[in-house]
Amino acid sequence: MKKNINLEIGERVRLTRVSRGFSRDELAEILNISTLFLGYIECGQRGMSLTTLQNMCRILNVSADYLLLGKEKEGTVDDDIITAVKELPEDYKPLALDAVNNLKKTIAKVTKVAYKNTLNEKQ
Repeated sequence: MKKNINLEIGERVRLTRVSRGFSRDELAEILNISTLFLGYIECGQRGMSLTTLQNMCRILNVSADYLLLGKEKEGTVDDDIITAVKELPEDYKPLALDAVNNLKKTIAKVTKVAYKNTLNEKQ
């Protein structure tokens, strides 16, 4: 039976995984869990151990508060970015959005490479 808390956590895990550019297979491999189990977590059918939660937070670069409760820390970098963009002239906002999207893609690629290298070193 699905619990509401597992549904909420699973959705945040899935959204974060996708936004960070990981496939389900890639993240499951790095976490050393099966792709099927990760799917169960994302669909809210199963919960995860604290060890898996800790590793997931580290790999996805997200707080446990966010995954568990949907809350970010007060005064986050997100707030600073939003404020900086709001202060830009309207003509520059599309350029800022393009820059952020390109940066997001670059960070996702670098993160994948770093974790794949870590995984290869363990083998």
